[in-house]
Amino acid sequence: MVGPVINSVGIVAGAALGSIGGQMLSAEFRQKINYVFGCIAMGIGVFMIAKGHSLPPVIIALLFGALIGEACRIESLVMRLALRAVDLFRREKGTGPDISGQAFRDQFAVVTVLFCVSSLGVMGPMHEGITRDPSLLLIKALLDFFTAIVFAANIGGVIGALALPQFALQSFIFCMATTVVPLISPTMFADFSACGGIIMLGTGLRQLGLVQAPILGMLPALFLVMPISHAWSAYLAP
Repeated sequence: MVGPVINSVGIVAGAALGSIGGQMLSAEFRQKINYVFGCIAMGIGVFMIAKGHSLPPVIIALLFGALIGEACRIESLVMRLALRAVDLFRREKGTGPDISGQAFRDQFAVVTVLFCVSSLGVMGPMHEGITRDPSLLLIKALLDFFTAIVFAANIGGVIGALALPQFALQSFIFCMATTVVPLISPTMFADFSACGGIIMLGTGLRQLGLVQAPILGMLPALFLVMPISHAWSAYLAP
């Protein structure tokens, strides 16, 4: 479970550096680095899609996953939970820099989602649990490190506390993934990779401000794609 540990350390380190010297970063630099993150996410997506085996089960999983996500209003639910966390940390820790209460709430909610329930944050521990390869979470740790610097410059080092819920969620997903390893075939994992890649493409497009893809609403597809892939290979594939 290397990935979740390194990812959490990256958040704490970035929050500490950002709270100390993040004010030296210009607004233009912060915007440009966000665009770089978007390009990286799209690159990861293309790389993962290339590993896919069959397109139909991936599309079916994404369609039904998105329907489930929107029906359950996952994105709205996550944002409500993030805003509750905002209120908790604001009462106990204060804001750090001079920033309005609403601005603090908005930015803390956004960074809560980015750290704890982003597409890479769900895919990464699943990937490591299945393959023992922490590479996706190592990439996320690097991205979160710089993200933490930028946000800590705005709202203070309190965002470092988000390393705890992030580690708990990633550890749970990792342990859950390890239990299903004996049931996963190479074809199922290839389709899982392609499904995650499409979600990562959507993440990159959203970070670049091009398309407001419902990323959180698409995440259930990651849990559907492998059983659908198995059923497709067993009963429907030519």
